[in-house]
Amino acid sequence: MSSGTLKGDGESFTIMSLKDVNYHDLFVEYLVPGGPYATSDWHIRLLYKISCLCLKPFFFVLDSLLSIFIRTTDESYHRNDSVSLLLISIKVLLLSVSLVCFLPLALFGFIIWLPLQLCRPRPYSYIGPTLNERHTSMSDKYERIQCGNIHPKSTSMSQPSPKSAAKTYSVITANICLMPEFIAHINNLTNTIIRGKQISSYFSGDGVVSSVNKGKSPGETSSKPSENNYLVSSWSADSIRTDGYEEIGGSIDSNSVASTLWSVSSKECSVSDVLPTASDFICLQEVFDSRATDKLLQGLKAKYPYIIYDVVWPIHNYRITLLGSGLCIASRYPFIDIDFKPFADGNRDDKLACKGILMTKVYLGHTEDGDNLIGYLATTHLQAWSHSRASSARCKQINAMEGWIEEFQQQSRKVHNNATEKVLFNMVTGDFNFDKISHCDRNEQRCSVFQQFVDPCIDEDGAQHSWVIGTELNQKKMHDERVRTPQGLQRMLISELERHQYVASTTPARSTFQRVGDGKRRIDYILYKQCDNTTMAIKDYKFFTGLATLTDHIPVGMMFSCDGTTTNQ
Repeated sequence: MSSGTLKGDGESFTIMSLKDVNYHDLFVEYLVPGGPYATSDWHIRLLYKISCLCLKPFFFVLDSLLSIFIRTTDESYHRNDSVSLLLISIKVLLLSVSLVCFLPLALFGFIIWLPLQLCRPRPYSYIGPTLNERHTSMSDKYERIQCGNIHPKSTSMSQPSPKSAAKTYSVITANICLMPEFIAHINNLTNTIIRGKQISSYFSGDGVVSSVNKGKSPGETSSKPSENNYLVSSWSADSIRTDGYEEIGGSIDSNSVASTLWSVSSKECSVSDVLPTASDFICLQEVFDSRATDKLLQGLKAKYPYIIYDVVWPIHNYRITLLGSGLCIASRYPFIDIDFKPFADGNRDDKLACKGILMTKVYLGHTEDGDNLIGYLATTHLQAWSHSRASSARCKQINAMEGWIEEFQQQSRKVHNNATEKVLFNMVTGDFNFDKISHCDRNEQRCSVFQQFVDPCIDEDGAQHSWVIGTELNQKKMHDERVRTPQGLQRMLISELERHQYVASTTPARSTFQRVGDGKRRIDYILYKQCDNTTMAIKDYKFFTGLATLTDHIPVGMMFSCDGTTTNQ
């Protein structure tokens, strides 16, 4: 394979001659940036925009009206005086009148919107380079890769060498609860649009404004993170344990506060109040609200040039869903292939959302021998609630998910027809809504997907490592003064005596009234599968508290290395 350099517009780009032109023709033509109708004729795109413009005012007013009647713990303290009640009554009256006025416009928009779903070309919106940015003027057989957009500080990540050391990547998964306002209120959260902007700032490394620091700029709310705070940091040979997790990070963080109530254990190294800025992939769930999504994307796209969002098949399995899947993946590496499969099974209110699994194939670079390095990354959000019917639906979803992942990878290899592919990683992330310990989740725990994929939080005996904590927060108490800041939430999460007050606990087969909760109900997962001719080693695994009061989940991050120095035959 030959290579060269092209300079233009003040930037330098690496030019790579590809062995298989079809491999990247699909990348250029199929993944067109834009909405779900980006590849459709202009009149189809126009009709879709008109339908959305007609529907948005009605749903905005309806959302605002319903949210008034659902109180959160923060709002309950400010609604008991007569003046507040009068203002609320006036607001309800005005919104009700507006709702009636916008109803005919919404019906007109729905009439346009519904038949368009029958010719919807793809189930997602995509942010990525335009056609002109992807092509060079030299030849159609060349692909321009903007290495600076992938790793500003190091271009070696985008062009691995077969003779170099193992390459390190990082992934984060988080359920960020960007729902319509009235649904957010049910989860004891408010201000969805503002939270979208704050979460975006946090993931982009610009800091986050916590609820106790309102009115301050992001730079005033948090100090600049040190090297020890980053998921991807400079690791010494003594600080990395790839065979276990009992001493993650090697030593206790000096910034952590420990006392008789706070466990001096490896949890202090696995729970961090600072999120890394160098994560390669971010997988998000419950990104529903379109206005909050816009705020989220505005911040993310500055650091992540490739983003998949608005993932939904509105009409599937003989029903119409009111909400999308809520799935979103932001990447510093280009996507080669994308697919989404909606779950046919659902229970109760979960049927209102188009839950499913978003599967992607990511281009990681190439070796000097011309092998294309790729990775598979998927994210999902399974059935909620903890009863028998929900458990049955979850098991069906897990089984379907396992088959779809295998089908997607087989079809992708067949379409690309590229014998020089080398798979570095194969991962599944997301909110699974069950844990690996509780007796009530035993059916899900027996699903075969856990024989195919590895859970880094589980030891060889099937028990959770001692450094693992739960990721499902207690919604009623997540606004308590002691956990309203990232630092306060971190201190509580490492406490064996107090964590159960703020995090859901597992339920063993034999529970007693005297049993104290453990605060270890972990429902957010990062699973991986070892690939042929590649050695994958886990460098670090962390739980992050930086989104305190912004979501009812604890984000999870993992750093791993892929040593793919051997060559596919």
